[in-house]
Amino acid sequence: MATPIFVTAASIAAELHQAMLEAKGLALTAKNARALAVRAGSKTVGFKAITHFIDELASDIIRQSQYINGVSEHLSHNAVALWRASTAAEKFDWIETQHSDNIASLHHAMQSCYQQREALSHTLSRGLRELEQQLEEGDKHIRTANLIATSSKVEAASAGDFRNQLEVIAQNITDTADKIRAHLSQARRLLGQRQKHTP
Repeated sequence: MATPIFVTAASIAAELHQAMLEAKGLALTAKNARALAVRAGSKTVGFKAITHFIDELASDIIRQSQYINGVSEHLSHNAVALWRASTAAEKFDWIETQHSDNIASLHHAMQSCYQQREALSHTLSRGLRELEQQLEEGDKHIRTANLIATSSKVEAASAGDFRNQLEVIAQNITDTADKIRAHLSQARRLLGQRQKHTP
């Protein structure tokens, strides 16, 4: 039996919340890197520029995670409404098969229920596509994070006494990007499992 979409949406929201927490850690890394670059002076001019990109990337990931969480929450509410409408429609179908001669008075309610179910189904499908697009956008952020981490390692190599500290920061960016990627991948897996089933 397929997991209800509102459960899947809540699970995706939980994965995105964890990604957002990791991104907040990345923002802290950017602040530490900036402070270290200021102390190191001219030896870390290139690294100082990179800290701006780290901070911007962290902000983008946090913003996007919050947005996706909102989409997931809306999907969850929509899925519950669709489940209710589908349940009501099934009951109307049963009544129609059992008491076809006495359903004229229910005709308006039945049509309204079927229309609501169809509208909610379309809305849910659009929401799932939107969620998939946003998760794909998240993958682009992770690729950017990996490029920043590589640039950080290159800059760290010429930072003299500050090399080890900057290499730790560069590794931290890589590790954080990997953790965020894992959460996004799990969210996409959950979504992929849902797209083959009707809610």
